Amino acid sequence: MKRRYFCRYLTLGSASFAGIISSKSSAMIPKLSQSKLRHNWVILYWMPYDNDLVDFGEPIIEMLKTGTKNSAAVVVVQSDYFGDQKMRRRSIIKGVTEEIAIPAAHFVNAGEDSSDISAFVAYLDWAYQNFDAKHWAVIVVGHAGKVNEVSPDDHGSSNPTRTWIRVDQFANAVSRFNQATKGRVELLFFQNCNKATLEVVYETRNCARYTLASQLRLGAPNYYYEGFLERLNKPSLGGYEAAIAIIESERADMYHTLTLVDNQAVKHIPAKLSRLIQILLTNDSQAIDLSKLSTIRYFGEQCCDVLTLFEYLSKNINQASNAFTEFADFLKSSVIVHYQTGGQLYSRRRLKNKAAEKLCGLSLYLPENRQAISQYSSLALYQGVDLVGLYKEILHS
Repeated sequence: MKRRYFCRYLTLGSASFAGIISSKSSAMIPKLSQSKLRHNWVILYWMPYDNDLVDFGEPIIEMLKTGTKNSAAVVVVQSDYFGDQKMRRRSIIKGVTEEIAIPAAHFVNAGEDSSDISAFVAYLDWAYQNFDAKHWAVIVVGHAGKVNEVSPDDHGSSNPTRTWIRVDQFANAVSRFNQATKGRVELLFFQNCNKATLEVVYETRNCARYTLASQLRLGAPNYYYEGFLERLNKPSLGGYEAAIAIIESERADMYHTLTLVDNQAVKHIPAKLSRLIQILLTNDSQAIDLSKLSTIRYFGEQCCDVLTLFEYLSKNINQASNAFTEFADFLKSSVIVHYQTGGQLYSRRRLKNKAAEKLCGLSLYLPENRQAISQYSSLALYQGVDLVGLYKEILHS
């Protein structure tokens, strides 16, 4: 399959299923049946293709089938295709696909809404009940939206507004699942455009041992599946090695860069970043011209490379420069454990400058006006770091 697809800029609505994942929900996962066979790896794919990616769904399934023929890994896919009345749930083992009926009780909206967080939670609960694994991976494919959006649904022709699962809802669900499996989710892969942001990786820090994502756009349908699954046969292979298998098995024209983070280190980001931000806030603000910064625009928002932003803000302030160096060293040596460059998704013609070659692998949302400063203040990163105060200072100067 030669063709490829680029994620597009769209101005669309967002989902609002607030409160479905509650603090009480961790006690609601059913106990695992002792009769279930234990596998070394179970890979859970969530495929929200009720949109213009629908044509890539079955080619991906075929590549997964081929990949499992020589792999001990079990693959499960729950997909939502444009035009279908219900989602499909399939297991793929040794090249054989089994269609699994989804109970109607799992869904609020007739089983066809992949932006319904309760459908995703039901999928994880079902997987927990039916499989036992030494290692799990959770992979969400498809479009990404704004910083706090994932898993879109276009609702066929019945509803012109695209809706989403919020990343914080998604993170709560996977964290709950990881806790139920006693921390055996080794890898979370956002197979989506522009999800390697500080907000997202910190929000999902409890979801898995490692998180893999892209700071820029990804292509589709991607081609890593066969090589990845075949390499999972090694008994000692963990989340880091699984992520490297994805990266090394991917075709170069499907990505530009890929970032792998260690979630044990991610948990320390607020403590490391707060010192730098406090220094910036206690120094006399100087004129800050944000137009000099190279930013990444996606879905009507702008982000900036984390280190590019803080290096710019710290220049000419000695104490801040030292704190920036410490934070940069921490980010590059502890948080980002692998940064894959050399992808060919963007041709040289598409890159008007070399800004993309200077990226560190993680971005940060950068509001464009004072009204947007508190856009993501409810996210976990903003609870631990005074980014709102910093943005007020920046936009006031």
